[in-house]
Amino acid sequence: MRSGSTAIFYANFGPYHIARLRALTRVMPAMVAVEVACEQKLYPWRPSKENLGFESRTLFNSAFEGVPRLEQKRTVNEFLNELNPSAVVVAGYSEPAMRVAAIWARRMNKVCVMTTTTTRFDHRRFLPKEIGKALWCRTYYDALCLPGERSAKYFEHLWFPPDRIWRCGNVVDNAFFVSQSDRVRENHERERHQRGLPEHYFLAVSRLSKEKNLVRLLDAFENYKRRGGKWALVIIGSGPQEADLKTFVEQHHVPAVIFHDWKQYDELPAYYGLASCFVLPSISEPWGLVVNEAMACGLPVLVSRHCGCVPELCRQEVNGYDFDPYDHEALASLMLKISGGETDLKAMGEASRRIIGNYTPETWALSLKDCVDTMLSNGMTDQRN
Repeated sequence: MRSGSTAIFYANFGPYHIARLRALTRVMPAMVAVEVACEQKLYPWRPSKENLGFESRTLFNSAFEGVPRLEQKRTVNEFLNELNPSAVVVAGYSEPAMRVAAIWARRMNKVCVMTTTTTRFDHRRFLPKEIGKALWCRTYYDALCLPGERSAKYFEHLWFPPDRIWRCGNVVDNAFFVSQSDRVRENHERERHQRGLPEHYFLAVSRLSKEKNLVRLLDAFENYKRRGGKWALVIIGSGPQEADLKTFVEQHHVPAVIFHDWKQYDELPAYYGLASCFVLPSISEPWGLVVNEAMACGLPVLVSRHCGCVPELCRQEVNGYDFDPYDHEALASLMLKISGGETDLKAMGEASRRIIGNYTPETWALSLKDCVDTMLSNGMTDQRN
């Protein structure tokens, strides 16, 4: 038994989870990190899990999507009964393992904190479901640890008490992206040649799926090229729309579009570091951690107004621009503005790094620690409604 510890649950450890957990264990030494499964098909990360630097447990040595619900329930309960933590932190409310952990905390009168990036507008909302979600959150969570303004407003809309909402930011390993992108730039000609990359390009890193709005990005880029734009477009990712997107480029004869398959974490800084501007056109995006990555690599950013990170990360005419993701002509105009010498790209990239410097694994860890400590000291488990 480890009474006094905090158990933090994720479906699977990705690279940014590992960076956060390393920072968290420095301020919460009794933290135990739990991944439900050793891999996840939706996000095919392959980070090294040797010498993680924090105490961890993997509940299933299989893909997360294939673990039966009843097995998740049994194993999560067994683990928590054995550990007996004072607090439980869960990532979201949609997955069975996360709900089971929250129910266990309620039954055992332990503190439960939820982290999530959900916002009001990232999906279509239905009133009965929203009422049920509101009741669930008030019943099972003592506090919420959210990335920023849009998530906080959403849960306040669901009647969750504002004084129990922490804004912790949504973070990646900034230091990794800074150092690796700078290293690549020192040998940029060789690095470009090795990867077949042009001198100037817009970069999109994304799952190739409908909500990422990449067809409209290609529409905007075609418009941009017709209007005299000189840069290329590099799209990195994989997903169900891959064939359709490549067919679109061929049928519409869109020039200077380069597709690259999904890249593992340690490969990405080279593509960011050699790019001239990053673009994320999603119509549904609770946050958009790729924007963090691009900013840490010193890039100006063009970010859809539907992305949850806009209020915190995208400063209009300072480090980039936001845009209506349904207006491909407006995006084309912004691309022309960025690439046509009207903006100081170096100053924008420097501004990106200054802004993202406020969102690090260390700031996230301190905020989560403050949240958990406050709930434990206030005895909030007796005040759930």
